[in-house]
Amino acid sequence: MTKLQFYSNDVCPFAYRVRLVLAEKNIDYEAIEIDLHNIPDSYYQISSDGKVPLIKQGDDIVWESTVINEYLEDAFTDNPLLPASPIERARARLWIDYCNTAFQPNYCGLVFELDDSKHDAIRQQLTAALDFMEQGLSESVGPYWMGDQLTLVDLTYYPFFEHAPVLSHYRKFNIASKYKAIHRWLEVMAERPSVKANRCDDKFYIEAYKPFVEGDVEHE
Repeated sequence: MTKLQFYSNDVCPFAYRVRLVLAEKNIDYEAIEIDLHNIPDSYYQISSDGKVPLIKQGDDIVWESTVINEYLEDAFTDNPLLPASPIERARARLWIDYCNTAFQPNYCGLVFELDDSKHDAIRQQLTAALDFMEQGLSESVGPYWMGDQLTLVDLTYYPFFEHAPVLSHYRKFNIASKYKAIHRWLEVMAERPSVKANRCDDKFYIEAYKPFVEGDVEHE
């Protein structure tokens, strides 16, 4: 079988989602780092918009982190990352959708929005999302989002929390201590071998985001 190629960037939280799934499922792959400030012409031959993440195996190409992770779950059945029960799988997908439609857009919105007058509204929406997530995690019967089993839900949310020092440093927005369930979950996630192997420190993210939050680089 042709070796899977993973096109990524160390700063991208969406690529990080896929990197964690690849690690958790012990998938052998070739990592190809894409400089998002200087995207090579060769990459546009397989990615029309030049975005990461993307995986390629032979002639098969899949992009968008959520779709990639579902594909990896289906194609590589060892170490499953979705619950066995159909209803629990549906609930997992609902939590993933909430990340993609409520939490992540406001997280990224606060980071990349250069108009300070819009920050208060985004902060309120981000806080509301965290409140909802805290409630969901506090109802879990185990250390992970869906209980005792690590799932795609955990790996979907985690990268944004590792990037949270950017919010603290540039936007003075912290994950408040009142979010006890979230902080407990983060402590558990920090001990995952997949996270330990891929984690970057606060300084790395703060420096990497600097051109975007200061307006030197335009974010799509």
